[in-house]
Amino acid sequence: MGDETDNTQTQTQNSQLQWSQNNTPAFIPNIWGRLHPTKPTSSGKYCWNASNNPEYIDLIQPEFSLGRSLNCNFVIKKNIVKDNIIKSVSKQQFIIKRDLSEPLCPAIITDLSHNGTFINGENIGKGNSRVLDDNDEIAITHTFVKVFVFKDLLKNEQDQVPKEISQKYYISRTLGQGACGIVKLVYDKTRCTKHAMKIIKKSRLTNGQMNHLNDPEKIMNEIIIMKALRHPCIISTEEVFDSKDTVYIVLELMQGGELFDRITKQGHLSECLTRFLFRQMVLAVKYLHSQGITHRDLKPENVLLESKHDETLVKITDFGLSKFVGEDSFMKTMCGTPLYLAPEVLKANGQKCYGPEVDVWSLGVIFFVCLVGYLPFSSEYKDLSLREQILTGKYCFSPSHWKNISLQAKLLMKRMLTVQVDRRITLDQILNHAWMQDADVIIRVEKMLSNVAQMKSFNALTISSTSDEENYSNNNVNNVTVIRLVAANKRALSDSFSSSEPIPKRFRVAIYSDRCDDTSSANSYCSE
Repeated sequence: MGDETDNTQTQTQNSQLQWSQNNTPAFIPNIWGRLHPTKPTSSGKYCWNASNNPEYIDLIQPEFSLGRSLNCNFVIKKNIVKDNIIKSVSKQQFIIKRDLSEPLCPAIITDLSHNGTFINGENIGKGNSRVLDDNDEIAITHTFVKVFVFKDLLKNEQDQVPKEISQKYYISRTLGQGACGIVKLVYDKTRCTKHAMKIIKKSRLTNGQMNHLNDPEKIMNEIIIMKALRHPCIISTEEVFDSKDTVYIVLELMQGGELFDRITKQGHLSECLTRFLFRQMVLAVKYLHSQGITHRDLKPENVLLESKHDETLVKITDFGLSKFVGEDSFMKTMCGTPLYLAPEVLKANGQKCYGPEVDVWSLGVIFFVCLVGYLPFSSEYKDLSLREQILTGKYCFSPSHWKNISLQAKLLMKRMLTVQVDRRITLDQILNHAWMQDADVIIRVEKMLSNVAQMKSFNALTISSTSDEENYSNNNVNNVTVIRLVAANKRALSDSFSSSEPIPKRFRVAIYSDRCDDTSSANSYCSE
């Protein structure tokens, strides 16, 4: 709330307080908006009687209504509005609502009239709503009968984005941030729908020159690819804005949050739930590969859930992220915390010498974390460096955490976390693996995908039959501790638009005393 709000909180006696039920509050209320009566126009058209028009109306309650009815918060009367206007005003002309429990939620105006309510000259339409923004003009009955100018006294960042964006979207709170951008909640002003807008800053080289990210042609080529993707389990791109220093990508909003948060909240997921969610992830990645796209940044933060329910649609996001930041930059950034990276990525040293199999490895790490709630590889496992753990495929296997997990789940995990690329299980083989053959889950997933309205043309992917081969990894890791995922240490998200890349979310680590003893058997698990 800005300085203007602070300076006006004591000036409420002639405002909304006069016609609220409690007009003698014992505290100074928070004013979230203000309606200023319009001034006479150059054409002389003016709706207020000069002697009786209000100085301003402070908006304090979550709802404000205007009309001829005595039940309205502001009643249109003859002594304050010209006679030729009153006869056209509805008993309930419009209502303005704001969810004060939701940070930075916009004010929504709904037209309830027969003769029209207009925002900046555009008719809302009876029963329709739209987002109110700072300095919006409200007119009733006709476009020239301008009654109020709305002032938004709650903080927003409309002036921090290009005008073409702020004209269409209301910028709300920060939803999250990753290695290459921050994500804002935005509202389509006309449709009042929620979306997520990813803001990617274009980075500069140390010599002051701009890298290839600033090539408009290359950026638009990647955007065309993103917008062409059509799959129920791939986040859809609504709109893209490209400015000199920043790319703004408007995406569909997933209300269920990240898979990361779901795991940290529950500790770990059941095999049944993991199977339901994981099947969707595999189908999504298979579709990406069929389009010639390797994700290369699969992790629980990039797996979004449509709802808070267990049986929810999964959507992969941030696909093709490396193409936005450049291969060298991607490798340098990701190798700093390669918790989900395949061994061949670490061996590549920034060269393009690995294939889509890297996504299978990352899926394996996600699968591991879903089932037991801790990371298979971590720098906290002191006997080997994180890099060596991944390069040798020596992940931490804690019997106390895996004791209730089925053998088939363990075998599938091992086949995904196989260092040798040519021996690593494929996506088709994953879908045909014995652990994945749950008829009820398959039917429920297919039914859900078929019900996604925007994917009517989606063709079901066929699953090829493959043999199930056991592939045990060498897990002789001594003196290690288990890293359990804890959501409490997510980094605070900045509200500023700094030129530097946002800091990616990290895991908070909690140390457990599960010790893995040495063993001579190449096919044995680490034991406590």
